Amino acid sequence: MFKLRYSVIYLSLIAGIILMILPLPESVKTYRPDWVALILIYWSMALPNRVGLLAAFIAGILVDVSQGTLLGQHALALVIIIFINQNFYQRIRVLSLVQQALYVFLLLFINQIVTVWVEGFLGRPTPFHAFLGAPVIGMLIWPWVFVTLRDIRRKAHLS
Repeated sequence: MFKLRYSVIYLSLIAGIILMILPLPESVKTYRPDWVALILIYWSMALPNRVGLLAAFIAGILVDVSQGTLLGQHALALVIIIFINQNFYQRIRVLSLVQQALYVFLLLFINQIVTVWVEGFLGRPTPFHAFLGAPVIGMLIWPWVFVTLRDIRRKAHLS
């Protein structure tokens, strides 16, 4: 029973990976939010003792494998932003959703910087609009992600 309660976390991360691999037109691919990062940010804020750096690393490896990117690229970015989030989650949880969205933008921007940095080392430059597109969209959808995952957490009686 104990492990089944927390399976909702893993199912939400799997849903995030599925959302990241769904096909999109080339014109909007650069604006796809990093669903796995958004979900990890929420869970590491809501349940910091359950979702941490190991979960971020494993989810990052799964994203790397699912997207065919350099192994460890997303894992590094996710571990960095979850490390930051775990250091500030108590201060961030009390903020309004708008203030949290700005904080999430900063985390997603750091995630994007690390990802683009690795892509740059591989000789694949990223256009500027692609650099800011995903973090801005992630910031705009954060309130809905937060409310949805909070309702799921409450219905699963996770604390």
